[in-house]
Amino acid sequence: MSRFLKKFMVLSSVFLLAACQDSADAESEKPEEEVATEDDTEKKDETVDATTEATTEGAYIRNTELEWSAQPELGLVKGDYYSTKERFRQGHEGTFELVQSDNEIVHVQFDEQTRPNYYNRFYQDVPKRLSEYNFDMGDKKGAAWIESVVLVEDQMLEEQRVTGDFDVVSGASNSIEQSMLPLAEKIDEMRSQPTSESYYGIAEDLGNGLTAYLKVILDGDTITEVRYDEIFADDPKDIEDPKLKPFYRQSKYESVSYDEPYRIGFNVQMDALNEKVVETQDLLDLSELPAIDETGDYKSAGFTVRNDSCDNYLALAEKIQDELKADGHL
Repeated sequence: MSRFLKKFMVLSSVFLLAACQDSADAESEKPEEEVATEDDTEKKDETVDATTEATTEGAYIRNTELEWSAQPELGLVKGDYYSTKERFRQGHEGTFELVQSDNEIVHVQFDEQTRPNYYNRFYQDVPKRLSEYNFDMGDKKGAAWIESVVLVEDQMLEEQRVTGDFDVVSGASNSIEQSMLPLAEKIDEMRSQPTSESYYGIAEDLGNGLTAYLKVILDGDTITEVRYDEIFADDPKDIEDPKLKPFYRQSKYESVSYDEPYRIGFNVQMDALNEKVVETQDLLDLSELPAIDETGDYKSAGFTVRNDSCDNYLALAEKIQDELKADGHL
């Protein structure tokens, strides 16, 4: 072996030993690895859960920059009733109602039903006010249909007029100009004459992010219409049931995608209620209506348990019945 090769091997061994020693020294100076304690694990789990909850709720909050309230005025409202409806704009149907008491406007409300041949099948013949329609319109146009409607209604009540110029939300004014205001002008003319119709409306907070609303219309002493609905909170954070959070600012009756847990559409149940009360003239008789008993047999009866909304309705109906008696209608 050459002297050069021997010298190279000796030097390599020296460098290798030095490197190993440095590595050992570095390892000995390395701090001991931290062992996760039970408390740390719980904190980590809490962080994950909080993040998941925030993400889940965030998915429900569409158009956070769009603001409107879907809530009716709490308490009892009653008075002389005026209403009119008309189809416009290729078949959309607008409805405007006004209630006045002692010549004071105490309630105005406008709604619109989409045309039956609407280009999107999901929204054919669907009410706009308390349905998903507002969110989809907001996604596409940056403004929801309901925003201008509520804004104009508030001005009408505050200024005690239903005609003239009103502030509107840019991008959500077509229905105001083409339907709401023309109908309001007709109502204003009707107000110059006495009406035989009366309005009784009541709304109460049910808790858990839900508001109950009942409207009863009479012509003279005859009940001609009964409409009951339950409206979800304006903010999904106020709705306790995670499955119901997506329906914020909507109602059980008008929402297109709401699944009624009692296995018969909420709108179908409430339409049946309206028909029965108009026929019997009894606000408290729910016999033979769907989802009023606990049959436990969906196959034969179409529902399984009594709908809690029946009892919510009865609580409000009893209060309105007391008002009707006090006012001499019953």
